[in-house]
Amino acid sequence: MDPSLTGLAGIVRDTLQGILLPGATVSATWTEGEGRQRTVSVEADGEGVYVLCGLPPLEDLTVTAGFPSFRTEPTRVSIEPGPPAGWDILLGVEEGVLASLLTVPGRIVGRVLDRRSGRPIEAANVVLSDTLLAEDRQRMTDGSGRFMFTDLSPGMYRVTVDHLTFDPLDQLVRLPSDRTVQVDFELSVDPIELAPIVVTALREKRLELQGFYDRRELGEAIGGGVFLTRDDIQDAGAIRVTHYLGRIPGVRTECTGGANNNCTIRMTRGAPSLSSRAEYGCQNANVYLDGVRVIRDGGGGDSIDNFVTPSEIAGIEVYRGPSELPAEFGGAVGRCGAIVIWTGPGIRRRSP
Repeated sequence: MDPSLTGLAGIVRDTLQGILLPGATVSATWTEGEGRQRTVSVEADGEGVYVLCGLPPLEDLTVTAGFPSFRTEPTRVSIEPGPPAGWDILLGVEEGVLASLLTVPGRIVGRVLDRRSGRPIEAANVVLSDTLLAEDRQRMTDGSGRFMFTDLSPGMYRVTVDHLTFDPLDQLVRLPSDRTVQVDFELSVDPIELAPIVVTALREKRLELQGFYDRRELGEAIGGGVFLTRDDIQDAGAIRVTHYLGRIPGVRTECTGGANNNCTIRMTRGAPSLSSRAEYGCQNANVYLDGVRVIRDGGGGDSIDNFVTPSEIAGIEVYRGPSELPAEFGGAVGRCGAIVIWTGPGIRRRSP
């Protein structure tokens, strides 16, 4: 590359949810000699990262970015000589599309449990009612006590749960556009001794899109994997990700530095290679950060802490051996299990 030129590099996200926009086009235009305009463009990769090279330093550049239904206003930029300057881009929704996005259907999902035992309640009748619906919708909970209503317009709904042996319970639920709201019910046999409990949570859009909640529900049903949300991680108050992961059964933390730093993970339930000592299991599982594998099993001294901090994490999936792995993180590279980390909206992933 011509050393007299420079560039821009960063991440492209949307302004509504902070979701990465792979394939977004970033362009820079400037005026050369004799008034000729030149434009350089590049598409963001699968992680929403773009690197726009070949830009003249100390020139007035007009930078724009686009994606289907999203756009930015042209921005004037001047870059100092040297390596590409860091600049993240937020794309706003076009006004003509905004109204339709605000009415994208959503989902209400949940689980019905026995408050005394914590066991799922099967065959509970769940009714969804609202003036937006032509008629009430009904679902029966499955063997895991789960129910789901899909293709719902944004608005306020009433969810009512009824079972022959439990006190009925209902809850008003506000459903935003294009979101999934989780409503969990804990029912009591005696409404005087134990009042029913409802827990309502708005699922993180990024985790929803990446299939986190679907894998969690399957994992809970078959006893495979450990799933941690942002709240779990914040409540633990761990300084480093590896310190928190070391508390999970089947996961061992090994630290070689002072003050418990430079820590790696060893999966004690993994299938060790012939060159490894079986009692110690696998050194380092495959670690995926926002869907990209950043550490391979047996990856020496690579530490998760070099890639992400607890405050940056929206969710973690921990699969402690090949028997727990879903297909997308298994296959020929799943001997030691996997740790799958998803960062939250508006947070930029750090390089080691």
